[in-house]
Amino acid sequence: MPLDLEDTWAELHAATPPGWFVGRSGQRHGGQWAMYAFDTTEKAHIGRRSREWTAVGDTEAECVREMARCLREIGGGRTPPE
Repeated sequence: MPLDLEDTWAELHAATPPGWFVGRSGQRHGGQWAMYAFDTTEKAHIGRRSREWTAVGDTEAECVREMARCLREIGGGRTPPE
């Protein structure tokens, strides 16, 4: 893993709020990267979770950085701007 990508993942781990799960990044059809995160403390119910987030980027590093930015906002009690 390139150093920049390692640093980016470390940034994401530091930004992840307690109780949140972050999935692996993966490449979508069309080449974009995406990853998903959700609050494991939210009560389970059928349908879409109310505390979940998907980040997308043109590269894996961009996607992971975007998720870190969003989770910092969420950890601070704010909704990330899209």
